[in-house]
Amino acid sequence: MAAGVRAATAGGWDGLSPLSDRLAALGGLCLRWLLTEVDRGRLFLGLPIAFAAGILLYFAAPDEPMLAAPVAMTAGLAIAAFRYRETQGLRVALVAAAMAGAGFSVATIKTALLAHPVLGAETATVRVTGWVEAVEQRESSDRVTLRVVRIEPAPAAALERVRVVSRGRTGMTVGQAYTVTARLRPPADPQGPGLYDFAREAYFSGIGASGLAFGRPALAEAGPKPWPIVAREALEDVRGSISRRIRAAIPGQSGAVADALVTGKRDGIPEALNEVMRAAGTYHILSISGFHMALVAALVFALVRGTLSLVPALALRRRVKAWAALVALAVSTAYLLISGAEVATQRSWIMVAVVLVGVALDRGALTLRTLAVAALIVLTVAPKSLLGPSFQMSFAATLALVSGYGGLRPWAERHAEVKGGAGRAMLVVTGGVVGLAMASLVASLATTPYAAHHFNLVHLYGVPGNLLGAPIVEFVVMPLEILALLLWPLGWDGPVWALAGKGVTAFIWTAEWVASWPGGKAVVPSFGPMALGIMSLGLILAAAPSTPLRWLGLPIFLAGMGLGTWRDPPPLVRIDADGTTVAARGPDGLLRAASSRTSRFTLQRWLASEADSRSAADQSLVDGVRCDALGCAMPLAGGGRIAVPRDPEAVADDCREASLVVTRHPAPADCRAIVVDLAGLPWTGAVVLRRHGDQLSVAPSRPPAGLRPWYRPRPAGEPKPLVRLPAARATIQPAVAPDLEVQPDTDPQTGETLPEAPQAGEDEPAQ
Repeated sequence: MAAGVRAATAGGWDGLSPLSDRLAALGGLCLRWLLTEVDRGRLFLGLPIAFAAGILLYFAAPDEPMLAAPVAMTAGLAIAAFRYRETQGLRVALVAAAMAGAGFSVATIKTALLAHPVLGAETATVRVTGWVEAVEQRESSDRVTLRVVRIEPAPAAALERVRVVSRGRTGMTVGQAYTVTARLRPPADPQGPGLYDFAREAYFSGIGASGLAFGRPALAEAGPKPWPIVAREALEDVRGSISRRIRAAIPGQSGAVADALVTGKRDGIPEALNEVMRAAGTYHILSISGFHMALVAALVFALVRGTLSLVPALALRRRVKAWAALVALAVSTAYLLISGAEVATQRSWIMVAVVLVGVALDRGALTLRTLAVAALIVLTVAPKSLLGPSFQMSFAATLALVSGYGGLRPWAERHAEVKGGAGRAMLVVTGGVVGLAMASLVASLATTPYAAHHFNLVHLYGVPGNLLGAPIVEFVVMPLEILALLLWPLGWDGPVWALAGKGVTAFIWTAEWVASWPGGKAVVPSFGPMALGIMSLGLILAAAPSTPLRWLGLPIFLAGMGLGTWRDPPPLVRIDADGTTVAARGPDGLLRAASSRTSRFTLQRWLASEADSRSAADQSLVDGVRCDALGCAMPLAGGGRIAVPRDPEAVADDCREASLVVTRHPAPADCRAIVVDLAGLPWTGAVVLRRHGDQLSVAPSRPPAGLRPWYRPRPAGEPKPLVRLPAARATIQPAVAPDLEVQPDTDPQTGETLPEAPQAGEDEPAQ
C-alpha cells in the first residue's frame, strides 16, 4: 500500500495498471487524509453527529426505553473509551458510541422530566379554569394556552396544560385566570405515516389536550399566582408596551412586520402577506431566529467596539473586543426575553452566546468547532429540536456558510496581491454585495432538502428575494429599531420607529415584487427521513473536512437524493387517525374525498405530500364520488369500488356491492369485501393502504405494538385488527346519488379556519 501511495502522490496513476494497485493507492490517500484530519482536531466535529444519531435512535424506537438502560450503557462505553485511550482506532469508535449513547440518554431523560398526562378521548363540553400562559391572535381567532387549575367535569387524565382556539377575540391577557367553556380532544396525530407529528410537538410543549372554546371567557378565582405566571406576566407587559409604541408610530401591515422583528409577535400580519413572504423566500426574516440574533449581536458589538476604540487609553491597554462581546451578549439576552424566548430564539441565542464567549476568550469568532459546541448545547437542552425544520435548516445554512467562507476567504486574502488572479476575484465573491448574494445562494442550496422534506415546497426565488430584501432589514430596519429601543425610556423613540417603518414598507414592496414573478415555487412529493438523513450526512462530509476527503460528501448526498426519488406505489386509500376523513384514488390516479365528512386540513396535507397542487377546496376532489344519507362510494384506481357507510344499515349492502368497505360499524361475517375496521385506528393511527396486485398492504402511523408518551392513550384490551379479508369477491354495482357533507376544520398548529372544502350540491351531482 505504501508503494501505491508514493506512486499516486508522486507520479499520478501512471504505471498503476492493475485495478488492485489503483484501489490500494486510493485507500492509502484516504488514510493519509484521514490522519491529517485527526492531526488537525477535526474529529471533534463528529461528536455532535454521533450525539444526534443517538437522539434519532431514541425517537425511532417503537417503545419507550427504560431510563436506566441507556444511562448505564453510556457509562460503560465511556469507561471503555478511557480504558483504551491509547489505541487510537478503538478509542475513536468507543467515543463515537459513547456520544451516541449520551444522545439517547439525554432524550430519554428529557422525556421523563417532561412527563404529563395526555387526554385519551374527546370530551363533552367542559369548563376549564386556568392561568393564561400565552395568547396568539390570528386574523379571526385567538389561540390561548392555559395552565390548568381545574376542569369541570374532570376528565380521566389530570391535564396540566391545554390549548384552546376561539372563533373570535377573547380579550384574555397573559397572567390572568379565566374560566373557558370548551370541548377538548387529544392532540392531533400525524395525518399519515412519515408526516408531521403534532402530538409529539404538543407533548414536548407540555400540552395535554387541545380544543375549541365557546362563548366569552370569564375571570376566575384560581388562588395564588404561580411564579412562572408572574414572570410571564411581567415580560408580557414589557413586550406589550413595546408593541403599542411600534403600532402607534407605524400603521398597517408595516407596523405588524416591525413589531414581529422586535417582539416576535406575528399575530397582526395578514395571511396574504405571509404568503407573499413565503413566495419571495423572505418569510424566515419574520421569525426571530439566527438571522435576527446574529444581526443584533453584530451591530451592538461593532458599535461598542468602535466607540471604545476612539479612546486611545482604552484601545491600547484594554481588551475592548472582549468588553464589546460581553455587552453584545447582554443585549442579545435582553432581546431573547423581549422576543418571547421561543424555542427557536433560545437555540439562536445559544449559538450567538457560544460565538461571543469565544470572541471574549480570543477564540475564532465563528468556526466549525464553535458550531459543533453550539449544536451539542442545543441538542442537550432540547433533543426534540433535532426533528424540526428550524434546527435542521438553521444549522445546515450556518454549516455551509462557515465552511465555504472559512475555506475561501483566507485563501483569497493570501493570493489577493496577484492582479487579475483568482484570489482577488474570490475576495470580490466573498465580500460586499456579491458576497451577500453568494451567501444567500449557499444558504438556500443548503436548506433546500429540508424545505422539500418538511413543506413539500421549494421556493425558487429565495436568492433574489433575500438579496433585495435582507439588506433593507440588515442595514436599515434593525439598526433603527435597536436605536428606538434605546431611546424608548427617554421618550424619543417615536420618530425613529416611524423612520424604521419606511424601511419595512420598502422591504414589503420588494417581497411583493419578487413574489409576483411567475413560477416561483415547485411542489415536490414527500420523501422519507432516511433519504434526508443521507443527504445531511453528505452535506456534513462536504463541509467539515479540510482535506480532499470532503469530496466523499458528494456521492453520499447524491445517493440520498436518489433514495428520495424512489417511492412506494401511491396509496390507494388514506384514512386519518380519527377515521373521519377517507380519501381514495380514482381511476384517473387522483385522490378523491371518499367520506361524507372531511377535514380540510388533512386533505390539504395529503395533497401536498403527493405534490398535488390542488387545494382542499377544489371541486375535482368530489368528482365521481356518490354520496347519500347512508354513506359514500366511488370507483378505485385499478378496478373495484370503495364504500364508506355512515349508517350501520348500509354495511350489508356495501359488502355486496363494493370491493373495499371502510366502516366503524360491525360488518357481517359473510362480507364479500375487504373490510377496514376503524375500531383498530387507536392502535395504528392514520393509515395508508396500497395495492400490490391482488394484495393490500397497510402502513400505520404508529407501531401497533409500541407505545410512546406522546401517543394517544389506547383503549383497554387487546388490539383490534384493522383489516379483515373478504369471504368472497364482490360484484361491483353502481352506487347511489351524491350528498357530501364537509366538516368545519381548523389548522392543528395555528387554529385558523381553513378554506371551504368542496361540497356536492343536490342540484349538481358530483360526477
